[in-house]
Amino acid sequence: MSKVFFYVVFALSLALTGFLGWNLFETHLLSGQILVIGLAALLLIPLLMFLLQKEKKGKTKKNGFRVVAIVILLFFSLVEGAVSFYVFKYNTKMDEVTEVRTQYTEIKVYVKQDENSDRRIQIAYAVESEYVFGTISNVDTEAVEHARQELEKKYGRTIRLQAYGSLMDLVKALDEGQVDALLISTGYFDLIDSLPGYEEYTEKLYAVEDYSASVQTEILPQPAVINPEIQEEVVQTMQDPELWENSFCAYLSGIDTFGPVTVRARSDVNVLAVVNTETKTVLLIATPRDYYVPFNFQPAGGALDKLTHSGVYGIEGSMQALGDFYGLPIQYYLRVNFSGFIDVIDLLGGVDVESDADFNYGKYYYHKGVNHLNGHQALGFVRNRKSFIEGDRARGRHQMAVIKGIINSLRSSKILTNYTELMDQMSGCFQTNASKSMIGELVQLTMDPGKPDWNVLTYSVDGWGESNYTYTLGCYAYVMVPDPVTVEYARSLAISVASGEILTQDQIRENAPVHEKLPPSARG
Repeated sequence: MSKVFFYVVFALSLALTGFLGWNLFETHLLSGQILVIGLAALLLIPLLMFLLQKEKKGKTKKNGFRVVAIVILLFFSLVEGAVSFYVFKYNTKMDEVTEVRTQYTEIKVYVKQDENSDRRIQIAYAVESEYVFGTISNVDTEAVEHARQELEKKYGRTIRLQAYGSLMDLVKALDEGQVDALLISTGYFDLIDSLPGYEEYTEKLYAVEDYSASVQTEILPQPAVINPEIQEEVVQTMQDPELWENSFCAYLSGIDTFGPVTVRARSDVNVLAVVNTETKTVLLIATPRDYYVPFNFQPAGGALDKLTHSGVYGIEGSMQALGDFYGLPIQYYLRVNFSGFIDVIDLLGGVDVESDADFNYGKYYYHKGVNHLNGHQALGFVRNRKSFIEGDRARGRHQMAVIKGIINSLRSSKILTNYTELMDQMSGCFQTNASKSMIGELVQLTMDPGKPDWNVLTYSVDGWGESNYTYTLGCYAYVMVPDPVTVEYARSLAISVASGEILTQDQIRENAPVHEKLPPSARG
């Protein structure tokens, strides 16, 4: 009986070893050489047990050894099973957040608060009362049409829509009673308080609680339309295969929401990361969210707007706006929302972040120099801009400082002890179109003790504050007009890193152009 049981346990051990090996291979976290050596070592234990029990003479000795071998193999199988479970979970979570090429447009119905009562209407009441629902022309048309058809099918009534040319016109129509409700995306709703004359207007509105519609769309970046102010050589730079052989450019986006990361929303963190895997150099270029750039995608068709507004048209809108503006081929995106940002940093054990000044934000105090920040402290650090005369410029530097701290924390053993919890958090707050294999290769580079740490460099472009017409809002608003000298310097740094040039932060600081206080048009 012990012989049969031994062979069953032996077969189980081999199967678990094979399952573990396949899952480890799927992570792409281990090099092929290490993976082969590790699997060979794992196979030695069951094979050694098998060979030794064959050599034993005498029935009693064989039975006794088989019992010991069975116990050893059961323990070994238990360990392999536990490790396989965690590795399988890692792969499952990474599959959820990598190679993501879809996003959601969430449509809701918003109505004005009843000033004389706390009554909140239901969607059935709005439909049966023949409400006129206001929308924006040529914006989220597929999602709005889906919502209309859904309501008409459910209630058997015609839904009356009234389209307006801009968000400003739409909100004005609601305020003046020309429409009864708004039928718009959550991304556009979050912009209402940015309209001049309608600050804090969303406090007078509420979403009809029993209705929302989500439409899934594919993320399809459109062909680049190069910034005409950048030289002709940009086209060659973007298409040069040798230049980008060991490098790539990624867009890091932080959306100003605490909800699902897959929903379209404005982007308050806009950082380009130029990564050279040969020199292990990362250049982070921060672009202020109010930067006044062209939107070379439909329906904007080249109209100028704040960079942050590009997010409501989808992640591809932000990628194209930045890629066209800098003349850089943005291949990947990484999107994070605020809700998961806090938990991820806490699971990393906090991050070390260098501040260039002493300041307070809410109940938190940050001193000049290195600060060890937990999740909530780090969120306060990247959100604060009112403590500084520089406003968004300072916030951009802080965002890059936290990103740098996270990169440095990735070498910590905290990842190994908390990685399943880390994956749980990341699956809800993080998405990227990069592949799991690519991320695995970057992790291999990061964790390799035989190679130096990543050299993380930072630079922020600058500009001048003005009031200009913004396409998305449909009115004049504060924007930052780009300083072309700082933009060109940022681009030159990106090309230098991509080509393998070794730079230091001091070099970047010393060679940086001096930003003038006034735009050229305002100087005497």
